[in-house]
Amino acid sequence: MKRLLAALAAITTLAGHALAQEMSPGLWELTSEMKMQGMAMPPQKFTHCYTPQDLAAGKQYGMDDKSKCMIRNMKNAGGNISYEMTCEADGSKMTGSVKGTMSATAFSFEQRLRMTPDEGMGDMLSLIKGRRIGDCKK
Repeated sequence: MKRLLAALAAITTLAGHALAQEMSPGLWELTSEMKMQGMAMPPQKFTHCYTPQDLAAGKQYGMDDKSKCMIRNMKNAGGNISYEMTCEADGSKMTGSVKGTMSATAFSFEQRLRMTPDEGMGDMLSLIKGRRIGDCKK
């Protein structure tokens, strides 16, 4: 359960970066907010540097060698993007969908997730926004 929630945290903050090849490399300011079962977590804001190599390797999806998540049914057309995702860890499974808008310098996503077994969390909603704020610092 804790590993699945850790994956959720990573995906919540990074899945909004599923901007395919249209995301510009550089320093990005990211804001993530999560709501579940009548609770809202305070928005979290941070920055992250994406190199061209990171984008080519798909790191904007939040996927790495430790991740047990899959993205499927990716649609990216006319500034709109959507996909479905599944993550598994410790006998739990999380499924969800993401939809939003994006450009080379900004994005806004809505991510809906559900954990099985539920364990009282119910449906989770993440709102993720990002904007490119400059070049990466060396």
